[in-house]
Amino acid sequence: MMHAHMFLCLFPCLILACILAQDASAPTAPPTAPPTTAPTAAPTAPPTAAPVVPPAPTDKPKSSNTADSSMPESAPVAAPAPRRVRVLIDRFKESGGIIVRQDDSVLTIRTPEGIEKSFEKSLLLGVFPVLDAPEGTLVIIQFRDGRRVEAELVRDELHQARVRIAKVEVVLARETFWALELAPTFEELLAQYRAGIAPTAWAQRVKLARWMLEENHAQMAKEELAEILRTYDTQEAHDLMARVEFTLRSQTNGSPNPAKSPSNRAPMDQPALPTHRLSPEDVNIIKVFEVDWERPPRMEASPELANKIVARYSDSDLLPADPEARKAMDSWAPEQLLKLLFALKARDLYQDIHILGEPLALEQFHKRVHDNWLVPNCATSRCHGGMDAGNFFLFSADYRNERTRYTNLLILLRSSTLPGKPPMIDFENPEQSLLIQYARARIDAKFAHPDVPGWKPIFTAGRESLQKDALAWIRGMHQPRSEYPIDYTPPTFKLPARNSPTNPPDR
Repeated sequence: MMHAHMFLCLFPCLILACILAQDASAPTAPPTAPPTTAPTAAPTAPPTAAPVVPPAPTDKPKSSNTADSSMPESAPVAAPAPRRVRVLIDRFKESGGIIVRQDDSVLTIRTPEGIEKSFEKSLLLGVFPVLDAPEGTLVIIQFRDGRRVEAELVRDELHQARVRIAKVEVVLARETFWALELAPTFEELLAQYRAGIAPTAWAQRVKLARWMLEENHAQMAKEELAEILRTYDTQEAHDLMARVEFTLRSQTNGSPNPAKSPSNRAPMDQPALPTHRLSPEDVNIIKVFEVDWERPPRMEASPELANKIVARYSDSDLLPADPEARKAMDSWAPEQLLKLLFALKARDLYQDIHILGEPLALEQFHKRVHDNWLVPNCATSRCHGGMDAGNFFLFSADYRNERTRYTNLLILLRSSTLPGKPPMIDFENPEQSLLIQYARARIDAKFAHPDVPGWKPIFTAGRESLQKDALAWIRGMHQPRSEYPIDYTPPTFKLPARNSPTNPPDR
């Protein structure tokens, strides 16, 4: 009785907390995109309190926290009140069906079996809508473990949902997620972010401009930065403006949306410049070699991979000895199969693992080095991206295409070592890497960049994070190093002979 009395006293407080959370102000800075990770099993304990479906909202609700941080907000779908709902009755029971009628206190549904069920709303732990929207609609999956993952809707049903995450169709059991929420449009997010940023909050407005650029609205980002720079003159804003202008020039040269260029698109290079880039298969091989087991990216294996392994390596002690256990390899996770391939040194089968995400070190190179300062500063037409590149050329056209990015990465890794200079990327002494040295001011560099017209240091006062991120990328690459099995020679110069590493590679 005492426990029941305490629950009745606390329950109104929880409901009040939910209402107050819904009235919270909008975020003051654009959030990063949610990771597109695969779903996990639902938690064993349901939330302590959950919302009930309210009357149809007129506007998309803002994000809010509930009594249980893994619960979605009370109105996750900005649409008319749903006809189909999933009902969380208690910690162990759920039901679903079509709404027959409801008022302030009672909800009645008809299950797929035709049975009508009525519930006291105040006694339910939650009522979550089943989303009715066309296939291809962008949605946010609100998983029961608290994750929010962006996906494309295929179909939402009472007992499961079909979505595409990173272009891969996935079936989600209803017990693993609360609801599918319509993803807000760029305009809706922009209005929400602006509402939470004061006109003189210059640093936050720079972050907003960066978000605009990442969302492929470069012209809008330029206008925002131009207004900021009239009052708030900082190096960060100038650096971002340089990136924005570089992006706009790339678009003017023929790439209407470089951030979304398909991988098989022909690069748009100037006449007489190199054009040969890595293939999508080459890109995948690099990703395979750089998988970090502490934070593995999403991946999938070809359906025949387990059979191929058994057929080619049947005599290996690394395979299960029991015939039934070998048959069970068909159900192994892609990560488990890849670890076995590494142990077998089965490089001819690496392409049977498709890396859907991006390993951590390669993601750091992508966002904090390549797109952030390497291409905008080093791959310009007057530097290493044009006819005056000398013996070190970097691709700049269509630079957000991953084929271009990984080609530039391989160029850095396979660059000829200059006499008396360290390698371009020195994995034994990352700070000695010529890439790092050449980005420093000459007075701070052990190996200074040649005195050429137009050169400016990248790692200057106030931009220490750029060097820190670059070093984190180098240190994060897989060790001991393995030479990628890719037939590619950087433009205009030959690959020098390499000495055998002290520690043999494990891949």
